[in-house]
Amino acid sequence: MSDGGGTMQQPEPVKLRRVLNAFLGAAIVVGGSIGIGILSIPGVVAGRLGDPLLVMVCWFVGGALALLGANIYAELGTTFPQAGGPYVYLRRAAGPFAGFVIGWADTAVSILGMAATAALIGEYLENGVAGRHKIAVGLIFALGLINWFGLKVGARAQQALTLFKLGGLVFLAVACFFVGGQKGDFGAGPVRPISIAAFVGALVLITETYAGWNSAVYFSEEDKDTDRNIPRALFWGISAMMGAYLLINAGLLAVLNLTSLSASELPAADASKLVFGDASVALVRTFAVVSLVGILNVAVMFTPRILFAMSREGVLPIRLSMLNRFSTPAPALVCCLLPAAVLAAGQSFDILFRITAFLGLTINCAIYASFFILRRTEPLVERPFRARWYPWAPLVVLLLSLGLLVSYLITDPEPCLWGAAAIALSWPVYKALSRRKRPLVAR
Repeated sequence: MSDGGGTMQQPEPVKLRRVLNAFLGAAIVVGGSIGIGILSIPGVVAGRLGDPLLVMVCWFVGGALALLGANIYAELGTTFPQAGGPYVYLRRAAGPFAGFVIGWADTAVSILGMAATAALIGEYLENGVAGRHKIAVGLIFALGLINWFGLKVGARAQQALTLFKLGGLVFLAVACFFVGGQKGDFGAGPVRPISIAAFVGALVLITETYAGWNSAVYFSEEDKDTDRNIPRALFWGISAMMGAYLLINAGLLAVLNLTSLSASELPAADASKLVFGDASVALVRTFAVVSLVGILNVAVMFTPRILFAMSREGVLPIRLSMLNRFSTPAPALVCCLLPAAVLAAGQSFDILFRITAFLGLTINCAIYASFFILRRTEPLVERPFRARWYPWAPLVVLLLSLGLLVSYLITDPEPCLWGAAAIALSWPVYKALSRRKRPLVAR
Protein backbone atom coordinates (compact mmCIF):
# COMPACT_ATOMS: atom_id res chain seq x y z
CA MET A 1 0.00 0.00 0.00
CA SER A 2 1.17 3.58 -0.71
CA ASP A 3 1.33 6.22 2.03
CA GLY A 4 0.68 9.01 -0.48
CA GLY A 5 4.35 9.97 -0.76
CA GLY A 6 5.32 7.37 -3.26
CA THR A 7 6.62 4.84 -0.73
CA MET A 8 5.08 1.48 -0.15
CA GLN A 9 4.01 0.51 3.36
CA GLN A 10 4.47 -3.08 4.40
CA PRO A 11 1.33 -4.73 5.74
CA GLU A 12 1.18 -5.25 9.49
CA PRO A 13 2.36 -8.74 10.42
CA VAL A 14 -0.26 -11.11 11.73
CA LYS A 15 0.02 -11.36 15.52
CA LEU A 16 -1.60 -13.45 18.21
CA ARG A 17 -4.93 -11.86 19.06
CA ARG A 18 -6.06 -10.99 22.55
CA VAL A 19 -9.43 -12.72 22.66
CA LEU A 20 -9.62 -14.56 26.00
CA ASN A 21 -11.28 -13.40 29.21
CA ALA A 22 -11.28 -14.92 32.69
CA PHE A 23 -14.33 -17.12 32.04
CA LEU A 24 -12.94 -18.58 28.82
CA GLY A 25 -9.61 -19.11 30.58
CA ALA A 26 -11.32 -20.93 33.45
CA ALA A 27 -13.22 -23.07 30.93
CA ILE A 28 -9.88 -24.06 29.40
CA VAL A 29 -8.53 -24.97 32.85
CA VAL A 30 -11.56 -27.08 33.80
CA GLY A 31 -12.10 -28.58 30.37
CA GLY A 32 -8.46 -29.56 30.06
CA SER A 33 -8.55 -31.50 33.33
CA ILE A 34 -11.87 -33.24 33.98
CA GLY A 35 -11.85 -36.54 32.14
CA ILE A 36 -12.12 -40.29 32.55
CA GLY A 37 -10.04 -40.12 35.75
CA ILE A 38 -12.84 -38.80 37.94
CA LEU A 39 -15.07 -41.64 36.72
CA SER A 40 -12.59 -44.38 37.66
CA ILE A 41 -9.99 -43.11 40.17
CA PRO A 42 -12.38 -42.74 43.17
CA GLY A 43 -12.61 -46.53 43.47
CA VAL A 44 -8.83 -46.98 43.49
CA VAL A 45 -8.40 -44.18 46.04
CA ALA A 46 -11.08 -45.67 48.28
CA GLY A 47 -9.41 -49.08 48.05
CA ARG A 48 -6.04 -47.68 49.09
CA LEU A 49 -7.33 -45.55 51.96
CA GLY A 50 -10.24 -47.62 53.30
CA ASP A 51 -11.63 -44.68 55.27
CA PRO A 52 -14.38 -42.32 54.02
CA LEU A 53 -12.95 -39.32 55.87
CA LEU A 54 -9.45 -39.92 54.50
CA VAL A 55 -10.89 -40.28 51.00
CA MET A 56 -12.38 -36.79 51.23
CA VAL A 57 -9.24 -35.37 52.85
CA CYS A 58 -7.05 -36.81 50.10
CA TRP A 59 -9.19 -35.28 47.35
CA PHE A 60 -9.09 -31.97 49.21
CA VAL A 61 -5.30 -32.12 49.48
CA GLY A 62 -5.04 -32.82 45.74
CA GLY A 63 -7.04 -29.69 44.99
CA ALA A 64 -5.06 -27.65 47.52
CA LEU A 65 -1.83 -28.79 45.86
CA ALA A 66 -3.12 -27.56 42.50
CA LEU A 67 -4.09 -24.20 44.06
CA LEU A 68 -0.62 -23.84 45.55
CA GLY A 69 0.84 -24.56 42.13
CA ALA A 70 -1.49 -21.99 40.58
CA ASN A 71 -0.12 -19.46 43.07
CA ILE A 72 3.26 -19.85 41.33
CA TYR A 73 1.98 -20.12 37.77
CA ALA A 74 -0.16 -16.99 38.23
CA GLU A 75 2.96 -14.95 39.04
CA LEU A 76 4.97 -16.41 36.16
CA GLY A 77 2.12 -16.09 33.67
CA THR A 78 1.51 -12.42 34.46
CA THR A 79 5.20 -11.49 34.80
CA PHE A 80 6.18 -13.11 31.51
CA PRO A 81 2.97 -12.98 29.43
CA GLN A 82 4.15 -14.89 26.39
CA ALA A 83 2.74 -17.88 24.56
CA GLY A 84 4.36 -21.19 25.41
CA GLY A 85 3.93 -21.51 29.17
CA PRO A 86 6.65 -23.53 30.99
CA TYR A 87 9.12 -23.22 28.10
CA VAL A 88 9.19 -19.44 28.52
CA TYR A 89 9.77 -19.55 32.28
CA LEU A 90 12.51 -22.15 32.36
CA ARG A 91 14.37 -20.62 29.43
CA ARG A 92 14.36 -17.31 31.25
CA ALA A 93 15.52 -18.89 34.49
CA ALA A 94 18.10 -21.41 33.30
CA GLY A 95 18.99 -20.67 29.68
CA PRO A 96 18.22 -21.92 26.15
CA PHE A 97 19.02 -25.60 26.67
CA ALA A 98 16.95 -25.90 29.86
CA GLY A 99 14.10 -24.16 28.06
CA PHE A 100 14.44 -26.52 25.10
CA VAL A 101 14.33 -29.58 27.37
CA ILE A 102 11.17 -28.41 29.10
CA GLY A 103 9.57 -27.40 25.79
CA TRP A 104 10.52 -30.78 24.31
CA ALA A 105 9.09 -32.64 27.31
CA ASP A 106 5.94 -30.51 27.38
CA THR A 107 5.33 -31.10 23.67
CA ALA A 108 5.89 -34.84 24.14
CA VAL A 109 3.42 -34.91 27.02
CA SER A 110 0.82 -33.13 24.93
CA ILE A 111 1.22 -35.20 21.77
CA LEU A 112 1.24 -38.49 23.68
CA GLY A 113 -1.78 -37.31 25.65
CA MET A 114 -3.61 -36.32 22.47
CA ALA A 115 -2.97 -39.74 20.94
CA ALA A 116 -3.97 -41.64 24.06
CA THR A 117 -7.11 -39.57 24.61
CA ALA A 118 -8.21 -39.90 20.99
CA ALA A 119 -7.58 -43.66 21.10
CA LEU A 120 -9.70 -44.00 24.23
CA ILE A 121 -12.53 -42.03 22.62
CA GLY A 122 -12.25 -44.37 19.63
CA GLU A 123 -12.70 -47.36 21.94
CA TYR A 124 -15.88 -45.81 23.34
CA LEU A 125 -17.35 -44.96 19.94
CA GLU A 126 -16.20 -47.81 17.68
CA ASN A 127 -18.98 -49.49 15.75
CA GLY A 128 -19.65 -51.55 12.67
CA VAL A 129 -19.15 -48.58 10.36
CA ALA A 130 -15.99 -47.01 11.80
CA GLY A 131 -13.25 -48.68 13.82
CA ARG A 132 -11.67 -47.06 16.87
CA HIS A 133 -8.50 -46.01 15.04
CA LYS A 134 -10.40 -44.23 12.27
CA ILE A 135 -12.56 -42.45 14.84
CA ALA A 136 -9.48 -41.38 16.83
CA VAL A 137 -7.66 -39.99 13.80
CA GLY A 138 -10.78 -38.32 12.44
CA LEU A 139 -11.46 -36.61 15.76
CA ILE A 140 -7.91 -35.26 16.01
CA PHE A 141 -8.16 -33.64 12.60
CA ALA A 142 -11.73 -32.42 13.23
CA LEU A 143 -10.62 -30.54 16.35
CA GLY A 144 -7.58 -29.30 14.47
CA LEU A 145 -9.90 -27.88 11.81
CA ILE A 146 -12.01 -26.09 14.45
CA ASN A 147 -8.92 -24.53 16.01
CA TRP A 148 -7.55 -23.56 12.60
CA PHE A 149 -10.10 -20.73 12.63
CA GLY A 150 -8.67 -19.07 15.72
CA LEU A 151 -8.40 -19.37 19.47
CA LYS A 152 -11.78 -17.78 20.13
CA VAL A 153 -13.58 -20.48 18.14
CA GLY A 154 -11.78 -23.25 20.00
CA ALA A 155 -12.31 -21.53 23.37
CA ARG A 156 -16.07 -21.11 22.78
CA ALA A 157 -16.34 -24.80 21.94
CA GLN A 158 -14.39 -25.55 25.10
CA GLN A 159 -16.74 -23.43 27.19
CA ALA A 160 -19.72 -25.50 26.05
CA LEU A 161 -17.89 -28.77 26.76
CA THR A 162 -16.85 -27.52 30.21
CA LEU A 163 -20.37 -26.53 31.22
CA PHE A 164 -21.60 -29.97 30.20
CA LYS A 165 -18.88 -31.68 32.24
CA LEU A 166 -19.38 -29.67 35.40
CA GLY A 167 -23.14 -29.91 35.10
CA GLY A 168 -22.95 -33.68 34.62
CA LEU A 169 -20.79 -34.22 37.70
CA VAL A 170 -22.96 -32.04 39.92
CA PHE A 171 -26.14 -33.66 38.62
CA LEU A 172 -24.85 -37.18 39.31
CA ALA A 173 -23.63 -36.20 42.79
CA VAL A 174 -26.94 -34.64 43.77
CA ALA A 175 -28.85 -37.64 42.41
CA CYS A 176 -26.64 -39.95 44.48
CA PHE A 177 -27.49 -38.02 47.64
CA PHE A 178 -31.23 -38.26 46.95
CA VAL A 179 -31.15 -41.97 46.18
CA GLY A 180 -28.35 -43.02 48.53
CA GLY A 181 -29.71 -41.97 51.89
CA GLN A 182 -28.01 -44.20 54.45
CA LYS A 183 -27.02 -46.92 51.99
CA GLY A 184 -23.44 -45.79 51.59
CA ASP A 185 -20.56 -45.16 53.97
CA PHE A 186 -20.43 -41.37 53.74
CA GLY A 187 -19.79 -40.11 57.25
CA ALA A 188 -18.81 -43.56 58.57
CA GLY A 189 -15.90 -43.97 60.93
CA PRO A 190 -12.44 -45.34 60.10
CA VAL A 191 -12.37 -48.81 58.58
CA ARG A 192 -8.68 -49.71 59.03
CA PRO A 193 -5.33 -48.08 59.83
CA ILE A 194 -3.73 -46.21 56.95
CA SER A 195 -0.06 -45.81 56.05
CA ILE A 196 1.65 -42.67 54.74
CA ALA A 197 2.71 -44.62 51.64
CA ALA A 198 -0.91 -45.49 50.86
CA PHE A 199 -1.98 -41.87 51.26
CA VAL A 200 0.85 -40.62 49.03
CA GLY A 201 0.04 -43.28 46.43
CA ALA A 202 -3.60 -42.21 46.40
CA LEU A 203 -2.56 -38.56 46.16
CA VAL A 204 -0.42 -39.27 43.09
CA LEU A 205 -3.48 -40.74 41.36
CA ILE A 206 -5.60 -37.75 42.35
CA THR A 207 -3.07 -35.28 40.96
CA GLU A 208 -3.51 -37.02 37.59
CA THR A 209 -7.22 -36.10 37.62
CA TYR A 210 -6.20 -32.45 38.12
CA ALA A 211 -3.54 -32.58 35.39
CA GLY A 212 -4.05 -29.72 32.95
CA TRP A 213 -4.98 -27.14 35.60
CA ASN A 214 -2.20 -24.83 34.36
CA SER A 215 -3.54 -24.69 30.76
CA ALA A 216 -4.44 -20.99 30.92
CA VAL A 217 -0.82 -19.79 31.06
CA TYR A 218 -0.10 -21.12 27.57
CA PHE A 219 -2.40 -18.37 26.27
CA SER A 220 -1.06 -15.48 28.38
CA GLU A 221 -0.21 -13.53 25.25
CA GLU A 222 -3.76 -13.90 23.94
CA ASP A 223 -5.64 -12.68 27.00
CA LYS A 224 -7.42 -9.34 26.96
CA ASP A 225 -6.21 -8.49 30.47
CA THR A 226 -3.42 -10.87 31.41
CA ASP A 227 -2.67 -9.27 34.78
CA ARG A 228 -6.17 -9.92 36.10
CA ASN A 229 -7.49 -12.80 34.01
CA ILE A 230 -4.68 -15.36 34.31
CA PRO A 231 -4.91 -15.56 38.14
CA ARG A 232 -8.69 -15.60 37.96
CA ALA A 233 -8.77 -18.33 35.32
CA LEU A 234 -6.39 -20.51 37.33
CA PHE A 235 -8.01 -20.06 40.74
CA TRP A 236 -11.62 -20.09 39.50
CA GLY A 237 -11.03 -23.14 37.31
CA ILE A 238 -9.24 -25.18 39.98
CA SER A 239 -11.77 -24.20 42.65
CA ALA A 240 -14.64 -25.31 40.40
CA MET A 241 -12.90 -28.63 39.78
CA MET A 242 -12.11 -29.11 43.44
CA GLY A 243 -15.73 -28.48 44.42
CA ALA A 244 -17.02 -30.87 41.75
CA TYR A 245 -14.54 -33.60 42.71
CA LEU A 246 -15.38 -33.37 46.42
CA LEU A 247 -19.09 -33.38 45.63
CA ILE A 248 -18.96 -36.41 43.35
CA ASN A 249 -16.85 -38.39 45.84
CA ALA A 250 -19.30 -37.56 48.62
CA GLY A 251 -22.12 -38.67 46.33
CA LEU A 252 -20.40 -41.95 45.51
CA LEU A 253 -19.83 -42.63 49.21
CA ALA A 254 -23.50 -41.87 49.84
CA VAL A 255 -24.78 -44.48 47.40
CA LEU A 256 -22.02 -47.12 47.50
CA ASN A 257 -20.39 -48.72 50.52
CA LEU A 258 -16.59 -48.74 50.70
CA THR A 259 -16.33 -52.37 49.68
CA SER A 260 -18.37 -51.81 46.52
CA LEU A 261 -16.60 -48.54 45.74
CA SER A 262 -13.14 -50.08 46.19
CA ALA A 263 -13.98 -53.04 43.95
CA SER A 264 -15.47 -50.92 41.17
CA GLU A 265 -13.43 -50.21 38.03
CA LEU A 266 -15.84 -47.44 37.06
CA PRO A 267 -17.60 -46.20 40.23
CA ALA A 268 -19.51 -43.47 38.43
CA ALA A 269 -21.11 -46.12 36.21
CA ASP A 270 -22.08 -48.30 39.17
CA ALA A 271 -23.54 -45.33 41.02
CA SER A 272 -25.44 -44.25 37.91
CA LYS A 273 -26.89 -47.73 37.53
CA LEU A 274 -28.32 -47.54 41.05
CA VAL A 275 -29.69 -44.06 40.42
CA PHE A 276 -30.87 -44.19 36.81
CA GLY A 277 -31.22 -47.90 36.06
CA ASP A 278 -30.71 -49.11 32.49
CA ALA A 279 -30.23 -45.57 31.16
CA SER A 280 -26.98 -45.26 33.12
CA VAL A 281 -24.75 -46.91 30.49
CA ALA A 282 -25.61 -44.34 27.84
CA LEU A 283 -25.34 -41.46 30.32
CA VAL A 284 -21.89 -42.43 31.59
CA ARG A 285 -20.63 -43.19 28.10
CA THR A 286 -21.82 -39.77 26.88
CA PHE A 287 -20.20 -38.00 29.83
CA ALA A 288 -16.92 -39.89 29.32
CA VAL A 289 -16.77 -39.08 25.62
CA VAL A 290 -17.58 -35.38 26.08
CA SER A 291 -15.04 -35.13 28.91
CA LEU A 292 -12.32 -36.71 26.81
CA VAL A 293 -13.15 -34.51 23.80
CA GLY A 294 -12.75 -31.48 26.07
CA ILE A 295 -9.29 -32.62 27.18
CA LEU A 296 -8.29 -33.36 23.60
CA ASN A 297 -9.50 -29.96 22.41
CA VAL A 298 -7.41 -28.10 25.01
CA ALA A 299 -4.32 -30.09 23.99
CA VAL A 300 -4.96 -29.21 20.34
CA MET A 301 -5.26 -25.57 21.40
CA PHE A 302 -2.13 -25.13 23.51
CA THR A 303 0.44 -27.57 22.08
CA PRO A 304 1.06 -25.48 18.92
CA ARG A 305 1.75 -22.49 21.20
CA ILE A 306 4.76 -24.34 22.66
CA LEU A 307 6.26 -24.93 19.20
CA PHE A 308 5.34 -21.36 18.20
CA ALA A 309 7.22 -19.94 21.21
CA MET A 310 10.28 -22.12 20.62
CA SER A 311 10.38 -21.19 16.94
CA ARG A 312 10.03 -17.48 17.68
CA GLU A 313 13.03 -17.72 20.02
CA GLY A 314 15.10 -19.35 17.28
CA VAL A 315 15.19 -22.85 18.79
CA LEU A 316 13.02 -24.45 16.09
CA PRO A 317 12.63 -23.64 12.37
CA ILE A 318 11.18 -20.18 11.74
CA ARG A 319 8.23 -21.55 9.78
CA LEU A 320 6.67 -22.90 12.98
CA SER A 321 6.23 -19.32 14.25
CA MET A 322 4.08 -18.31 11.27
CA LEU A 323 0.39 -17.52 11.79
CA ASN A 324 -2.53 -17.86 9.43
CA ARG A 325 -5.04 -15.05 8.93
CA PHE A 326 -7.00 -16.23 11.99
CA SER A 327 -3.87 -15.76 14.16
CA THR A 328 -3.50 -19.51 14.58
CA PRO A 329 0.06 -20.96 14.48
CA ALA A 330 -1.04 -23.17 11.61
CA PRO A 331 2.28 -24.89 10.71
CA ALA A 332 2.84 -25.69 14.39
CA LEU A 333 -0.71 -27.02 14.62
CA VAL A 334 -0.12 -29.39 11.71
CA CYS A 335 3.18 -30.53 13.25
CA CYS A 336 1.31 -31.49 16.42
CA LEU A 337 -1.63 -33.18 14.74
CA LEU A 338 0.33 -35.48 12.43
CA PRO A 339 2.36 -37.42 15.05
CA ALA A 340 -0.66 -37.57 17.36
CA ALA A 341 -2.75 -39.05 14.54
CA VAL A 342 -0.04 -41.59 13.69
CA LEU A 343 0.20 -42.70 17.31
CA ALA A 344 -3.58 -42.83 17.71
CA ALA A 345 -3.83 -45.05 14.64
CA GLY A 346 -1.49 -47.62 16.16
CA GLN A 347 -2.54 -49.38 19.33
CA SER A 348 -3.85 -48.99 22.89
CA PHE A 349 -2.05 -46.42 24.97
CA ASP A 350 -2.48 -47.28 28.65
CA ILE A 351 1.20 -46.73 29.39
CA LEU A 352 1.12 -43.35 27.67
CA PHE A 353 -1.10 -41.99 30.45
CA ARG A 354 1.48 -43.07 33.01
CA ILE A 355 4.37 -41.59 31.01
CA THR A 356 2.57 -38.27 30.71
CA ALA A 357 1.89 -38.25 34.46
CA PHE A 358 5.62 -38.63 35.18
CA LEU A 359 6.60 -35.97 32.66
CA GLY A 360 3.90 -33.63 33.95
CA LEU A 361 5.21 -33.90 37.52
CA THR A 362 8.76 -33.36 36.26
CA ILE A 363 7.76 -30.22 34.38
CA ASN A 364 5.94 -28.76 37.38
CA CYS A 365 8.92 -29.42 39.67
CA ALA A 366 11.19 -27.65 37.17
CA ILE A 367 8.83 -24.67 36.96
CA TYR A 368 8.52 -24.35 40.73
CA ALA A 369 12.33 -24.35 40.98
CA SER A 370 12.58 -21.75 38.19
CA PHE A 371 10.19 -19.53 40.16
CA PHE A 372 12.72 -19.27 42.99
CA ILE A 373 15.56 -18.70 40.51
CA LEU A 374 13.70 -15.83 38.83
CA ARG A 375 12.83 -14.24 42.16
CA ARG A 376 16.57 -14.16 42.89
CA THR A 377 17.97 -13.26 39.45
CA GLU A 378 15.28 -10.77 38.37
CA PRO A 379 14.13 -9.08 41.60
CA LEU A 380 13.33 -5.75 39.92
CA VAL A 381 11.06 -7.03 37.15
CA GLU A 382 7.45 -5.89 37.49
CA ARG A 383 5.22 -8.63 38.90
CA PRO A 384 1.51 -7.76 38.44
CA PHE A 385 0.62 -10.76 40.58
CA ARG A 386 2.96 -11.85 43.36
CA ALA A 387 2.68 -15.37 44.74
CA ARG A 388 1.02 -15.30 48.14
CA TRP A 389 2.84 -16.30 51.34
CA TYR A 390 6.28 -16.25 49.73
CA PRO A 391 8.53 -18.15 50.27
CA TRP A 392 6.71 -20.72 52.42
CA ALA A 393 3.71 -21.60 50.24
CA PRO A 394 5.82 -21.97 47.05
CA LEU A 395 8.40 -23.97 48.99
CA VAL A 396 5.72 -26.34 50.31
CA VAL A 397 4.37 -27.08 46.83
CA LEU A 398 7.90 -27.59 45.47
CA LEU A 399 8.79 -30.08 48.21
CA LEU A 400 5.46 -31.91 47.95
CA SER A 401 5.80 -32.18 44.18
CA LEU A 402 9.34 -33.51 44.50
CA GLY A 403 8.08 -36.05 47.05
CA LEU A 404 5.34 -37.18 44.66
CA LEU A 405 7.87 -37.47 41.83
CA VAL A 406 10.19 -39.63 43.94
CA SER A 407 7.22 -41.75 45.02
CA TYR A 408 6.27 -42.25 41.37
CA LEU A 409 9.83 -43.28 40.51
CA ILE A 410 9.76 -45.92 43.23
CA THR A 411 6.25 -47.29 42.79
CA ASP A 412 5.93 -47.23 38.97
CA PRO A 413 9.41 -47.13 37.40
CA GLU A 414 8.53 -48.34 33.88
CA PRO A 415 6.82 -45.14 32.61
CA CYS A 416 9.45 -43.08 34.43
CA LEU A 417 12.20 -44.79 32.43
CA TRP A 418 10.37 -44.13 29.17
CA GLY A 419 9.86 -40.51 30.20
CA ALA A 420 13.52 -40.12 31.15
CA ALA A 421 14.52 -41.58 27.77
CA ALA A 422 12.29 -39.03 26.00
CA ILE A 423 13.96 -36.20 27.94
CA ALA A 424 17.46 -37.57 27.22
CA LEU A 425 16.66 -37.59 23.50
CA SER A 426 16.30 -33.81 23.64
CA TRP A 427 20.10 -33.36 23.93
CA PRO A 428 21.14 -34.65 20.46
CA VAL A 429 18.14 -32.90 18.91
CA TYR A 430 19.13 -29.62 20.56
CA LYS A 431 22.74 -29.96 19.41
CA ALA A 432 21.63 -30.69 15.85
CA LEU A 433 19.33 -27.67 15.78
CA SER A 434 21.99 -25.44 17.35
CA ARG A 435 24.29 -26.02 14.36
CA ARG A 436 21.94 -24.06 12.15
CA LYS A 437 22.92 -20.56 11.03
CA ARG A 438 19.97 -18.90 12.71
CA PRO A 439 21.04 -17.66 16.18
CA LEU A 440 19.01 -18.10 19.32
CA VAL A 441 17.09 -14.93 20.04
CA ALA A 442 17.42 -13.47 23.53
CA ARG A 443 14.08 -12.27 24.81
